[in-house]
Amino acid sequence: MLKITDAERAYFDEMRCLTTDSEGREVLVGLTSEETNTYLALSGNPAAGASDPDGRNTYLALHDKHERARLEVLGAEHIVRTENPPRH
Repeated sequence: MLKITDAERAYFDEMRCLTTDSEGREVLVGLTSEETNTYLALSGNPAAGASDPDGRNTYLALHDKHERARLEVLGAEHIVRTENPPRH
């Protein structure tokens, strides 16, 4: 399980950010376990980008990779919901 706060977990769940990889590890959608750990470490230290351009570039690349995958998840959920609307 990722080392994140309850508030972060609630936010990540709501935003469809979390999934489990093939080895049962919790990861951010679209990222490997290693990439997830790197992304979380870099996102928790905004000053890292100022002193480490490579860290900033790594963060941005991982962020883009994660966001593309997350949007695919949201798109798939939307299709399922619109093709199979709940009955009242």
